[in-house]
Amino acid sequence: MFQLNGEQEQRALKLHRESIVFDAHCDTILQVLEGKRTLGERSEEGHLDIPRLKSGGIKVQVFSVFVRPEWYGDAVHATLKGIAALKREFEKNAGDVVLTRSADGIKKAAAEGRIAALISIEGGEALRGDLDMLGIYSELGVSSMILTWNNRNAIADGAGDIRSGGGLSSFGVEVIKEMERLGMVVDLAHISPRGFWDVIETATKPVIVSHSLPRKFMDIPRNLDDDQIKAVAEKGGVIGVSLYFASYGGEGGNLEKLLDAIDYIASIGGVDCVGLGSDFDGFSGEVPGLESCEKFWNITRGLVYRGYSDEDIGKILGNNFIRVYEQVQSK
Repeated sequence: MFQLNGEQEQRALKLHRESIVFDAHCDTILQVLEGKRTLGERSEEGHLDIPRLKSGGIKVQVFSVFVRPEWYGDAVHATLKGIAALKREFEKNAGDVVLTRSADGIKKAAAEGRIAALISIEGGEALRGDLDMLGIYSELGVSSMILTWNNRNAIADGAGDIRSGGGLSSFGVEVIKEMERLGMVVDLAHISPRGFWDVIETATKPVIVSHSLPRKFMDIPRNLDDDQIKAVAEKGGVIGVSLYFASYGGEGGNLEKLLDAIDYIASIGGVDCVGLGSDFDGFSGEVPGLESCEKFWNITRGLVYRGYSDEDIGKILGNNFIRVYEQVQSK
């Protein structure tokens, strides 16, 4: 791994402490629901919990309720259970974490020294074809939704189900419009390429891809080609660079490859469209140099080593995502 000199180490530490570090995706609630651990207790299992978030200097964490395929038959109830479990964990750890759904809430939490927790839903199956569910989820604190996972649903085809070439359905168009009306962030992680382009055409506000990588690293539908990266950037959106090493190809991922992905997206779409979306606890195993969220400061060290300015490092660490939430939620 790279070596910094003393001045660079101090600069990286200061930048990491002063930045609002934002991780746009984790699946940790699944392990809580399974009774394996809690958010409030430090664990040797998985990648993320509140003590390790604090140690890693992460000030904003998006907790995703992943609508597992085995939940599809009762998706609304299962999603509500996931939201309830998250809120219960937040309440038990109120001294360290606070639920918010807005950019203002994020900044307030940072000023208070608490972690801002945001809730996302991963999979439009959670709507069960009912647009009114979006308003209910919004009232419960959900601030974003990943439209699809790998499977086809009523909104669009997922990245693992693209044989039909299907894109955004008529219902999907209405979902985009309603999410924008409610100030919910549209997340295109896992959507099929055709669905991606349909959303880009339909959406009037910035969109995000919370956890993805360039197609250059591995030619799979869940990764983004150069035109898609440019389209997100032109929309004012942000791509969260993922640690999911299987998407890096045969060699797997590590800290250097994550930095390579940041460099590549910045070279195609500009620094303003790059963020971080770990996908922690959405995969098993460890990424060398980023074994858990506690090691997140190594990303800042890497960005210093690669010559990014303080302003650009602040954008990548969190300011880009915060800007999107501000813009999506503005009237």
